Amino acid sequence: MGRARVSQVLTWRPEAAIAASAAVLEADSEFSGAMSRVGRLVEVAVAGWQGAAGAAATLGALESQLAANHLGAALVDIAEALAEAGALDRVCELVRQIWDEGYANGYRIAEDGTVTAPRFDTGNAPLDLVFQAVVDAKALELQARLMPLLDAAGETDERAGARLAAAVAALTLAPRGPSARVAGILEGTATLPDDPKELNALWNSLPAADQDALFAYDPLIGTRDGLPALARDHYNRLALTRLREEATAELRRLAEQHPDWSRRENPPTTDAGWIALRRWEAAQTEVDTRLAGYTALAEQLGAAGTPGEQRLLLSMDARGHGVIALNNPDTAANVATFVPGTGSPLTAIGIGVDRSRALLGSAQRADPSARSSVITWYGYDAPPDLTAALGDRRAREGAPALDLFEDGLRATHAGIASHNTVLGHSYGSTVIGAAASGANSLAADAVVFVGSPGVEVDDVSELRLRGIPAGRNGAHVFATADPADPVPRFGQFLHGVDPVDREFRATVFRSSGATIDLPVLRALPLDVLAHGNYWDPGNPGLTTQGEIIAGHRPR
Repeated sequence: MGRARVSQVLTWRPEAAIAASAAVLEADSEFSGAMSRVGRLVEVAVAGWQGAAGAAATLGALESQLAANHLGAALVDIAEALAEAGALDRVCELVRQIWDEGYANGYRIAEDGTVTAPRFDTGNAPLDLVFQAVVDAKALELQARLMPLLDAAGETDERAGARLAAAVAALTLAPRGPSARVAGILEGTATLPDDPKELNALWNSLPAADQDALFAYDPLIGTRDGLPALARDHYNRLALTRLREEATAELRRLAEQHPDWSRRENPPTTDAGWIALRRWEAAQTEVDTRLAGYTALAEQLGAAGTPGEQRLLLSMDARGHGVIALNNPDTAANVATFVPGTGSPLTAIGIGVDRSRALLGSAQRADPSARSSVITWYGYDAPPDLTAALGDRRAREGAPALDLFEDGLRATHAGIASHNTVLGHSYGSTVIGAAASGANSLAADAVVFVGSPGVEVDDVSELRLRGIPAGRNGAHVFATADPADPVPRFGQFLHGVDPVDREFRATVFRSSGATIDLPVLRALPLDVLAHGNYWDPGNPGLTTQGEIIAGHRPR
């Protein structure tokens, strides 16, 4: 198709594609839930069958599940294609703004985006020449803004249309064997690309059957950066159900091994017995913690949000990591990633999601016309306590994962590039510092350090933000600290200059929340509760964070 025509873009209504994408996802969710219930009923029904009848029943159930998975993958492909078309809403809005501006001032805009200025002929030749030069220059400026938008619209329309046609065709086809390229991955003679951009290109070229085959080969395929957000959510929800079932079965097996210990009866009487008990208790605690993390993720995915809010599971694993997006980052104009600090286990991801919801609301108030997405990134081993937060090991180990995740957001985004912000609270800001310094660089337009104990560098120029010259970092790096927050006061002795200090040269903004109102504490300058008040309603810092996410200069 190439460049879209102006009249096409002016009549497009991408919001209809967004609504259709959401409806397809809802249908897929209902269908997947129904098939899961059918699968459990079949398992119960054939549990006692023996011989040929049992084998035939099991095979039939497996074939039905494979067919269901195939349909589910095809539906997700359709939803992705519709979501990509929906991402044109920002392009359409900008084209309409240019059209209205040109029309109101007498400019003619051709279908291919060529802009012609009105002619000046007042009879005063010198003055006409001056005015004509001004409007000709404005015509060139309008044209320079318009043509890239028409190119982006044409490319997106063509790509989304092709994906939609292929996905719809896949619905009518029975699942087939994997292609040669995917077969090589399954056989171990080839590997999936590690680079998110390369993986995204590969994934988008695969039919639903190949995507399903990769999921069967690697049930955690949805955790890979570079897969579209809707595909990640689809496969990760399937994997989460499986992981919860496996952890529940593991707890059951542990209880069956020692039913008396499970009831706190018959303690050991020998040293060897006590050692065995401690090992059994440790194994039970580990599985309990894993299951509690999975349950926390499931609860957040099922929790009721604000009207129209979409929750996507972008990642989770058996090591206590999880990532939840509020709204689809692939189609949002503004995308933010929230990185939590010390004392943030997966079981407490609800706290992070609540803070992300506050940030999302603030960003939407800052720019109601643009879709925003805020991601809760529990993707690293956060220090469990202050002692563990004294060193930078966990920040250094978590930095590569954060870098790769942000690269993935760039690779999968549809339409014109989004404005990406990474916000770190407490030790989370230290992780961001590690991800944007040394040999690392962060694919972000802005970073925000909130209640930071330090970010392992002493000046903003030492941070590396992809595409931003180091000398301009001060306009893209923001920092805030409640005056009563003790963490920035003492953390700087461990992790470098406090980002709100003048010598660090970040753009500093004000935050202040409610403090403890007790007579014994009124004379103290510090309040431990201030460390978690940055997202409370009425805190001016929350408003500023929303403005930064929306790409506005803080007021």
